[in-house]
Amino acid sequence: MEPNKAKRTLRFYSKVRSGCLTCKKRKVKCDEAKPHCRRCTGTGRLCEGYRPDRASSPMAVAANPASQTGLFASPVERRSFMYFQSQACKPLGGKFNSSFWGREVMQAAIHYHSIRHLVIALGAAYEMFEAGTLGQETQLTLQHSNYAIRQLATLNQAPDAPSAEATCCILTASVLFIYLASIQGRFLEAFQHVRSATKVLQDFERSSRQDPNASPTASPTYPIPVSQLRSLLASAYAQLRGMLNDVFLEVGSHDILVTEMKPATVFTSVQEAHAYVERLHQNTLAYLQASDFRPRSDEALAAAVARHRELCQALESSQNALDFLIKGLSKSDEADSEESIAILRVYHLLMAIWLRIDIFHPGDREVGYDAWDDHFEEILRLCEFIVHKQQQAKIRWGQPSCSSGLGYIMPLHMVAARCRNARVRWRAVELLSACPRREALWDAHLAGKVAAQAIKLEEQASNLTMKSDAEVLPGKRVHEVKVEMQGEETATVRFITVDDWKQGRCGTVKQIKL
Repeated sequence: MEPNKAKRTLRFYSKVRSGCLTCKKRKVKCDEAKPHCRRCTGTGRLCEGYRPDRASSPMAVAANPASQTGLFASPVERRSFMYFQSQACKPLGGKFNSSFWGREVMQAAIHYHSIRHLVIALGAAYEMFEAGTLGQETQLTLQHSNYAIRQLATLNQAPDAPSAEATCCILTASVLFIYLASIQGRFLEAFQHVRSATKVLQDFERSSRQDPNASPTASPTYPIPVSQLRSLLASAYAQLRGMLNDVFLEVGSHDILVTEMKPATVFTSVQEAHAYVERLHQNTLAYLQASDFRPRSDEALAAAVARHRELCQALESSQNALDFLIKGLSKSDEADSEESIAILRVYHLLMAIWLRIDIFHPGDREVGYDAWDDHFEEILRLCEFIVHKQQQAKIRWGQPSCSSGLGYIMPLHMVAARCRNARVRWRAVELLSACPRREALWDAHLAGKVAAQAIKLEEQASNLTMKSDAEVLPGKRVHEVKVEMQGEETATVRFITVDDWKQGRCGTVKQIKL
């Protein structure tokens, strides 16, 4: 009999889909090194990273990323990561940005080493912040901040402009660095991060406008859209501009605070209302600063009047849309949104004051605030309501917290600095001084100290007793405050009165301990 021939077996191999995006485009085999494959980096190409598969997609593991054993080198890293996920992300998200801090950042941290290192650093720093032991610098925070910096440096070494994915990663890291520095009380460092991030965003938006094929709003491989990152960075930049109005004069391709403000028609959610009100606040601030610094030609005057009309219409439409939204909320939803709605009301009142002050006569501006004591008192009442709600919440009052989104520290400082009712402005100072809270660059204790010093200087210059009901003399009112950080523990604050400003004097300098 003829011996049986061995059956020939065909082996089938499933197509490997885990290679980097650059190698896939080039149709070459990827060595799958992380975070960037050696086949790309060894030939000078920019490795665009890896597309997450279905099994390890952000949506599948974001609920508990700390359970992924391959993400951490030690139990200490895992613990700090879990602390951020379970404890820090909620206060950082505040009432308006919970999705970013609680979901999108977690998704990015799973697949991007630099973001994961920063989340670990933030978790360790926030735990120290809440415990009141920030003076004890941890090696873990410093170590993982340095790891993140080294990872991000590889994105800037490419010969071409960074991809949309790389830019999103850089901007995400910038947001995390800003809040890390703020939590640690390193405000000078936070200012520097805001400035550098603004430059990255300006460059990206400029290149996106020049390239019709570029997409400035999204990266198909990154879990956070540029539009959301832009919103968070613009918020921090607006805070910096509010503290240091000279930043307006810094050279840049465009002002990221200036956007088109079409009237609001309807708000479908409190989050949508917040996005509109925050953008309107940024545009109003930019408008006021532009009016202060730009020359007053006939053409500029006409443009300023038209822009003023546009902002006033946007404010009125925003107030109406918010009222309509509140009417449509159920009683339970309205109760859950009380603090958020109060914050939006505060900024509506604040912008109403700004837009009704004569911007074309800066020397008379301080006197112009005298007519708005009722608005200032209402802002104070709403802020007191928010603080009272927080005191009633389960979170222990007195425990330090840091949050993003529109907050009440800046409005309270505005009340203390501009209101002429002594009882109201000193109550605002007391509220700031008792509040262990930070909102990105705004620190309640520092804001309270600066406001208290300004009031004392005004009262002394006008020969008034403390908390006197008598009126501060117009020329002795503080027109402008310039804050310059001296290291991490002291701020040099320059108080420029109306008389100082008119006569070109430098004002009074005070050292304030943080």
